Amino acid sequence: MEPSRKYKSSGVPVKKEVESEDGNDLLAKRRRTEVSGSIVQLEQQIEVFGMENKAPAALPVEDSTGKDPMDVLNSCAVQNSGQANGCSNESVCSRLLKICKAIGWKEPAYDFEEQGPQHSKIFKCKVTVHLDGLVNTVMECFSEAKPRKKAARENAAQGALWCLKRSGYV
Repeated sequence: MEPSRKYKSSGVPVKKEVESEDGNDLLAKRRRTEVSGSIVQLEQQIEVFGMENKAPAALPVEDSTGKDPMDVLNSCAVQNSGQANGCSNESVCSRLLKICKAIGWKEPAYDFEEQGPQHSKIFKCKVTVHLDGLVNTVMECFSEAKPRKKAARENAAQGALWCLKRSGYV
């Protein structure tokens, strides 16, 4: 009597169908190739079909707060765009510094110019960023005239961030 073989005697792929828990919907086919008399690593292919039009019944259309999920996504997008436009608690100067360090550039340099009489001085700021890369570039941005140095510095850094975004660096 011949001992039983672990593998079938043909090299024809064997298809196994996997169904969902309720047994109604066919989700995937699993194909295994078995060859007799040799040790062959099993090849598995999964074909998924008809999934794009099926929504799982377990997922609710609204979240637990009763709000529409799109409203939540829109509020997150508005919050993130507000942070990108300078509405966050972090100063623009520190964001510019973080970006320069992350990319590997030198720290931005700030130069101030004082104008006006002693009792009502106005400050202008120039920020210089060295963009090191394939082409070394020096970017200079100037602020509007401001009554305080800090405000002038923030305004110049905001201009530098705007230029970096427009140039595609950020």
